[in-house]
Amino acid sequence: MNVGIRKIKNHLSQYLKLVKRGETVVITERNIPVAKIVPYKKTTIDNILLLQEAGLVTWNGGKPGGMNKPPEIKTDCLVSDMIEEDRR
Repeated sequence: MNVGIRKIKNHLSQYLKLVKRGETVVITERNIPVAKIVPYKKTTIDNILLLQEAGLVTWNGGKPGGMNKPPEIKTDCLVSDMIEEDRR
């Protein structure tokens, strides 16, 4: 949907409701697109920041160190056999 600058200034809340419903609004100046308002999608980073704010995870800014102890695989077959089977 294309909307002129004056119209979006006067009816911003109406257009934001449309964006919340999933529509994209293109703002135009003399019928030339100058900006786009798109629905916000949460990213993985947003979810991690929420966990950090809740105190469930911590991060010092460095590279993740990985697990202290790798999980035990309780099976008699080899990992290479499982990968080969999964590729079929």
